[in-house]
Amino acid sequence: MKTLITNLKGQCLFNVSMKTQPEGLISLNYGKHRKTELDTLLKGGEIRIDTEDPYDALNRILDIIRGAKIHGDVYVAYGAGGIGPLLNFAANHEGVAGIFTCFGEKVVRLPPLKLKISETRLKILKILTHSDLTAAEIGKEVEISRAMVYKHLNGLIDMGLVKRSHSMEKYSITDAGMLAMV
Repeated sequence: MKTLITNLKGQCLFNVSMKTQPEGLISLNYGKHRKTELDTLLKGGEIRIDTEDPYDALNRILDIIRGAKIHGDVYVAYGAGGIGPLLNFAANHEGVAGIFTCFGEKVVRLPPLKLKISETRLKILKILTHSDLTAAEIGKEVEISRAMVYKHLNGLIDMGLVKRSHSMEKYSITDAGMLAMV
């Protein structure tokens, strides 16, 4: 079975459906949603993501994708608004069969993206999920030299996954870092 999971509406949803030819459709809604005539032509389930917490929303989307993958191939089509970026991230995280979006009226299939993080950087992110730490504390926890800690922290800061505190002594994980740990 081929399932399309999407937050798209209207003509763009119709165009993606014609391209992917799904047997099942799961429409994700966030916020106010008004059905159009095209939406009613496409049969499938509707799920409302009704949380203000992006981490909770991402976990809900991941559960939906994982549940659909049990039944066959999953395709994701997302729009820019609302939960679209989280839907895109979840699709890449779960390795779905195809990811689509629309540019004007044109359907665009996007290549899968991979977040490449070394085991050491993953360890640093994991310990920062529990508390903010200094470079020396991170080095002790991860068992690497202070020079290597700074190298890894600078890379994580460049990716937007870690930030320095206002006092510049401690490091903490960002919201993006928390999402990457899913």
